[in-house]
Amino acid sequence: MKAVNKNQLMDQLAQHGYALMRPKRTESGEKLLMDLLRQDDARLLEGFPVVLADLMKEKEMPEWQSKKWRPSFSKKTGHRFFVMMAVSYSLFNLFGLKEYADRVFKLLERWGQRKEAEKLADPSLKSVQLDREVALSVEKLKNNFRNYVVEQTESADVEKKKHALELDLLLSELFTPRQKELLKKRAEGKQMTKTEREYFYRVVSKRLKALANEDLHRMARQLV
Repeated sequence: MKAVNKNQLMDQLAQHGYALMRPKRTESGEKLLMDLLRQDDARLLEGFPVVLADLMKEKEMPEWQSKKWRPSFSKKTGHRFFVMMAVSYSLFNLFGLKEYADRVFKLLERWGQRKEAEKLADPSLKSVQLDREVALSVEKLKNNFRNYVVEQTESADVEKKKHALELDLLLSELFTPRQKELLKKRAEGKQMTKTEREYFYRVVSKRLKALANEDLHRMARQLV
């Protein structure tokens, strides 16, 4: 398989949360991980756990997580794959991403790499010797993961909570606490009792229809 050049790799890394240069849309994270493993630049390889964490957020299961999956790469790439998976497992555990860690550990255990994972979990470890060509600094791996995954996730969570609070305050200007409960039930597709449904359509939905009216929106923007 033809490897991508470094500029293409930079673009793909940025798209998957490891922006060394400039972000652009790119192809699948799985292919990017394989392209990374063929590089000898430590700075690029340090992004493997970052890209893997980004891939783990996707709903679709990565090919290598299937029990039917069989490695189809060279001996060198295969060795790097399992070492970097073990490194990622160690980082996921360290920063509390238990679900991701469990998924990676199952893969490592299935392919007889459990000892490799346990070895890289040693807190006294200073570097990871990937092979004769590349050694990775554990401190840099931790810092990269903290900067590109942990802090970004925390920032997104704060923004999401802030948005939810602002929306709740706005809804409180127009709806009673009970009416807000019914709105939440409706938005989440939860079952309502007969009495709740009748009240929702008799009272709450009428207010919603008024709020959805474009002329009312236009008037509100002109008057505030």
